[in-house]
Amino acid sequence: MGHSDGSSNSSPDTCPEVCPDSRSRSQSRSESQQPGPQPRKPIPRKGHTKSRRGCYNCKRRRIKCNEKHPDCNHCIKAGLRCEYPANIIQTTQRSPISPNPHEMVNLRSTPGMFTMADMRLFHHFLITAYPHLPVGADKIWITVIPSFAHNYEYLIHSILALAASHLNAVSNANVAEEAISHRILAVKALNDALSVPPKTRNERDARMAAALALAFQSSHLQDGLLEFLTMVRGCNLIAMEGTLDNVDSAFHAFREDGHLATMRTRMSASQQNCVNRDDLDMASLSLRDIELLNMTDWERMFWDILVRTVEYAYDRPIQAYTTFVQLYNVPSRWTHDEFQSFIDPSNSVAQILLAHFIALQAVLTPILILERVGFQGIDAPTSVLGWVDGIYKNVPPELRHYMEWARQVTRYPIMKFYGQKDLGYYE
Repeated sequence: MGHSDGSSNSSPDTCPEVCPDSRSRSQSRSESQQPGPQPRKPIPRKGHTKSRRGCYNCKRRRIKCNEKHPDCNHCIKAGLRCEYPANIIQTTQRSPISPNPHEMVNLRSTPGMFTMADMRLFHHFLITAYPHLPVGADKIWITVIPSFAHNYEYLIHSILALAASHLNAVSNANVAEEAISHRILAVKALNDALSVPPKTRNERDARMAAALALAFQSSHLQDGLLEFLTMVRGCNLIAMEGTLDNVDSAFHAFREDGHLATMRTRMSASQQNCVNRDDLDMASLSLRDIELLNMTDWERMFWDILVRTVEYAYDRPIQAYTTFVQLYNVPSRWTHDEFQSFIDPSNSVAQILLAHFIALQAVLTPILILERVGFQGIDAPTSVLGWVDGIYKNVPPELRHYMEWARQVTRYPIMKFYGQKDLGYYE
């Protein structure tokens, strides 16, 4: 999660476009006033009909968009994915779950007041910082979730927390303090909310969105491993309550069968999802080495999934991805005590397993990058690989030799993991 794929996913400009031929019209009028033999008679022009609220595809193609939501006629006809600037969608699209215009303008009418800095972060989230999961579901984050985010304090603070950490990672904005401040408020409010069952579908979706946003933000924190695992478990527990089964849920596509079906299709269509075999050989050797550690039953289960993922990754990428996803899901099925023991920093065996999980995720980049096909946001540098060094320093010296492979992976240049990527397919 959160790897930068090296592609240049620049955000579309949402500022009003300058009419490209305005200068030439002015120049033509000027030239027509100059004396000369038989000046060219200006061609009568039709009235200005450019769409100011059109989708990105129509703007790129310089054709008039009929601004129909969720997909305009041109995109439907051309089979294109129709995307509108987030601010346009929020002010023009109306649905039964959308707030009224006054609520949309006064984003934080309840509770409290937003500052201009908060509004900047909210805009940054909508344009570039939203999560890439669920796969192929950008619209969830730029339309559906923002339409009711202001109703749930934990959700709006989660969004702002992620936006601040993302902005801090891609710029010199220096908003790390704001990121932590919003995170603290979000976690407290989300914990309070989770103490009672959700009353509406929107509330279920808000809880899932907040937990996802906080999980993604954790990947930007230097000491965020424990919180990352906790938030991932939170996402899974919310999903187990039936949130994803509701076809009207914004996260219905995130259910396990739907997510894996999408990824299987992408991997089948991709010509490049081969993982470096030398890396897999080294991963296999290291995993066999740590088999000698004294593991609990649930730790042994985690180790076994790591081993099977590596075995599949040689020549069965679909099975490798399907198995790897279990590393995110299985810990959520453990008891509270088992999970707390697994993420305890003093549990050296579990920490070594987690270091292998992090390193394997990096090695599987040629497969995992397919999650980001079509993603319109910007991938920011994360602290995930840095967590391995933190683990290494924390485990007893006599166990550190089990960490050598994972540490070596973290020192690879990031582009090593991309193999011979077909840029035309990913960008």
